[in-house]
Amino acid sequence: MASEALGLLECKGLVALMEGTDAMLKAANVEMVGWDKAGSGMVTAFVKGDVAAVKAAIDAGAEAAGRIGTVVAVNVIARPHDELGGLLPKAKKAAEAKPGAPVGPSSHNNQAIGSVETKGWVGTVEAADAMGKAANVEVVKTIQIGGAFVTTIVRGDVGSVAAAVAAGAEAAGKVGELIASHVMARPHPELLAGYGA
Repeated sequence: MASEALGLLECKGLVALMEGTDAMLKAANVEMVGWDKAGSGMVTAFVKGDVAAVKAAIDAGAEAAGRIGTVVAVNVIARPHDELGGLLPKAKKAAEAKPGAPVGPSSHNNQAIGSVETKGWVGTVEAADAMGKAANVEVVKTIQIGGAFVTTIVRGDVGSVAAAVAAGAEAAGKVGELIASHVMARPHPELLAGYGA
């Protein structure tokens, strides 16, 4: 780790962090180390690369995440100590592919992703139901991050994802607390794998 800089982006809510991570991966030649939950709805993404790339990525990520939610903190460590690696999250494993489904990072490159984040399960279940009924989307994963924050991620063509997220956000807001919703038309190919989806 000593040869590469380490960047950290911490947000309140997973939807904001995912938008920030997507921007970081697109803005500079950095690699996502992983992400972790701090609790109470706070989550942190970790990237590595050369110092200039990490600084550029963190700046882009903070700006993008701030448009969706709250950025709690950012940091760039130019020369992290060798033993710091033991504190960092391990890369999340992607969900197992269905039999006969294409595999690899390019299998879903042309698909948009959308996310709806709620406080509590009632809004999440209502949102997932509404998203599935509103458009032809695949529910990729549901992630709990603490503080009762639950995020549902869907994938499909951009029009379907946009319709599904709009329906899911509206439905969630009627029965629970909607934290955030967002559509990424062209997410970075490594984004979902970095979040274990």
